Amino acid sequence: MSQTTNDHTLQLKRVLTLKDLVIYGIAFMTPIAPAYIYGFAAESTNGMLPLAYLIAMVAMMFSAYSYGRMAAVFPNGGSTYTYTQRAINPHLGFFAGWAMFMDYVLVPLIVFMVGASYANALIPSVPYWVWVLLIAGIITTVNILGIGIAAKTNQILVMFMGIVVVIFVVFCVKTIVGGESGTSLFTVVPFFNDEKFVMSAIISGSAMACFSFLGFDSITTLSEEAVNPKDDIWKAAILACLIGGLIFIGQAYVAQLVWPDVTNFSSADTALFDIAEKAGGAVLATLYTVAIIVSTVTAGLTGQASASRLMFSMGRDEVLSKKFFTHLHPKYQTPVYNILLMCVISVLGALFLSINFVAELMNFGGLTGFMFVNLSVIVYYFFRKKEMKIIRYLLIPGLGFGICFYLFINLSPMTLKIGFIWLAIGFIYAFITTKGFKKKPTTFTDL
Repeated sequence: MSQTTNDHTLQLKRVLTLKDLVIYGIAFMTPIAPAYIYGFAAESTNGMLPLAYLIAMVAMMFSAYSYGRMAAVFPNGGSTYTYTQRAINPHLGFFAGWAMFMDYVLVPLIVFMVGASYANALIPSVPYWVWVLLIAGIITTVNILGIGIAAKTNQILVMFMGIVVVIFVVFCVKTIVGGESGTSLFTVVPFFNDEKFVMSAIISGSAMACFSFLGFDSITTLSEEAVNPKDDIWKAAILACLIGGLIFIGQAYVAQLVWPDVTNFSSADTALFDIAEKAGGAVLATLYTVAIIVSTVTAGLTGQASASRLMFSMGRDEVLSKKFFTHLHPKYQTPVYNILLMCVISVLGALFLSINFVAELMNFGGLTGFMFVNLSVIVYYFFRKKEMKIIRYLLIPGLGFGICFYLFINLSPMTLKIGFIWLAIGFIYAFITTKGFKKKPTTFTDL
């Protein structure tokens, strides 16, 4: 490979353990993620959101498995981009990375917006735009100082959110046992209520719940900074999905029992705050609000770090400007230009775009990336390597692809339109820079 010597100087520090990687993935998803969708999702599933989360967890673990299989054989940065590039086709890899880039760019953008909105609601005297700049400054500074610092910060913040979730569950259990909700602590109703069960509603709710898991894939962008990437990346992806899913299911379960009438929230957008207030009063509701703000910091740290690493990998392969995107900070060895670029994009987006618009676009990029990775497992292992293990390399990734494709085609027409425009821009850029797709990325010139 012609870039062996040059790439030797473009390496990131290996400092992340399995625990760091799992926490990183959970931090991206955020333990308190149900707060974002609970009201609408609980109503759409007729009070069976725990079942929807269970189905979503199983569905996402198919894709997590595929990410793990590809990370085991290609333990270097780039995630979706790298796997598709090396398993299927270098040019198709660019489009996979281009689509996923949309998702990674939008994650820190939307968390800036959500964090600033909740912070402004908590302290109205500080304007929204000030909160945006403050959150952006903290996240960007931590990421420039290094992934090791970001990992330690995430551990502290995830621990705090975990404590809040535990407190929330304890108060909910106390309310249930105390008889205030008029139901038993142990019941199958949140998973199956034969009087209200509608399959189409459960499927719709499961599709919605899947988006709480977006972010586990970010673990694979840190392969070059993992101490033992071949063993730890795939384990971390699956563990993050499993642990995150159980946390989501637990919160949804007790919340449903505390507030059985899912059509009677003061606002669907703040349903869990109503439940927190009922279970623990204003103090618990305020604590939950603070945890939501903290969750935006953890997701912002991981989102910004993942996007900057993806750009680093694409720059090293010269599908993006190598001089700019592979520049590392002389002291901290972090892709500082990429991090600052992400900061600027996120701040501008947070000031001028709407949360709903950004959230829908995230789904396009995330699901597209998941489909590419599932397809990469099938192509690489089953067809190229001729490893005829039907369950491992055909059935599981095939199910992962099918589920993601089903969710993808059910995105809103506007989301699909804008998403395909984004891909068209990528196509034009790639066509020009590769001279009609005749020039391969530098990494592949000698293959």
